[in-house]
Amino acid sequence: EIYDLACAPLVKRALNGQVGVIFAYGQTGSGKTHTMSGILEILSASDIFSELSDVSFSYIEILGRKIKDCLPSTTSDNCGGEETNDVQIGEGLNGAVLIRNMATHTVSDAAQLNIFIKRANATRATAATAKNDSSSRSHGVAMLKVKNKKTTVEGTLYIIDLAGSESSKDSKDHGKDRMKETKEINASLMVLKECIRARTNAARIGKGDTHVPFRQNKLTLLMKDVFDIGCSRLCSTVVIAACSPLACDIDHTAGTIKYASPLRVAVISSNNKQKKIEHDVHDPALWSNDGIIQWVQSTVSACVGSEKIDAKMFVNGLTGVQFCALPENDFYTRAETQLGDNEEIVEIAKRLYLGLWTLIVDAKTRKRRPDGSIITPEQEQEERRQLELAKVEKARIWAEREKHLRSDNGI
Repeated sequence: EIYDLACAPLVKRALNGQVGVIFAYGQTGSGKTHTMSGILEILSASDIFSELSDVSFSYIEILGRKIKDCLPSTTSDNCGGEETNDVQIGEGLNGAVLIRNMATHTVSDAAQLNIFIKRANATRATAATAKNDSSSRSHGVAMLKVKNKKTTVEGTLYIIDLAGSESSKDSKDHGKDRMKETKEINASLMVLKECIRARTNAARIGKGDTHVPFRQNKLTLLMKDVFDIGCSRLCSTVVIAACSPLACDIDHTAGTIKYASPLRVAVISSNNKQKKIEHDVHDPALWSNDGIIQWVQSTVSACVGSEKIDAKMFVNGLTGVQFCALPENDFYTRAETQLGDNEEIVEIAKRLYLGLWTLIVDAKTRKRRPDGSIITPEQEQEERRQLELAKVEKARIWAEREKHLRSDNGI
């Protein structure tokens, strides 16, 4: 039931080239690993395999700065020829997340994927705590990538089993090493919470320049597509809050729900005192069907074969917000419907998709004044110029004041 309600839509999005994230949060012993293992088992039996796509699977665990590959390959690219489990996560010059020393396994059917899932779960770090005899002491991250063979568009599904959070009374009997683990777990969960709060705030109109500190932790850096407002793909996140049914855990259960609550969709208040937001004519999500048709026609005009594209048929009655929600693969499919299977559709589909997401990101990061009005680039430049003039004038006044003070002292 949980899978059908919350996870199945994300799997479908990953198959269409988008990003889906499912993670479970809660105190240790509340059933997170059991739930996520069940989701992975159902996923392995779903219809993710087809002749039109390549499916790959990886699994790592993160504890503080230490990252281990739970499915290491039998071969290694290091000089000594020995297997290594030290995974490194970083960021390239182009902003892409880079993962080194992590094995990626191509899977062709459900049975093979199920074998990898069981192997990964068997190698995760566990230890006995006051609440759980086999508590997960790391964040388990399963990564399923689905690449369309025809369009080369790749979707990603992250299934993350977070390490259990512990209160001070639960960890009071821990030894030195276990206490260190607990501190690292709680610190990483706090960074994740801050990223969620910042990203939720960044989704509000006029708050697109909000800083999201996803680089503070390897887990959140790995999930950059989710937290980076400039990501050119739709990202959907589902959080499963695992709560203990015991009355003695009521305080921790309340904390779990409070932790997960910022993930709810941000809704603008209907309060009468809510300031009116200026309509952004450059936001494609606010365009009508006619506006989207005109944009498609003007965007593809420079492409080879654009004269064969019927913009009205390409848009197919969608409004701006519906068109913005289309996965990248749909752009290829719509172009192929009119032009057939040839090289022309690649240029047209890419130009439309990247052009649309440039407008979407620009709209998200558009600067506004406190009253909700939009600050245009020209106005922003003029405001900067006025600030510089004000600084120069202030410096002149202080120089004059100092000059008078010196002359008075001389008298």
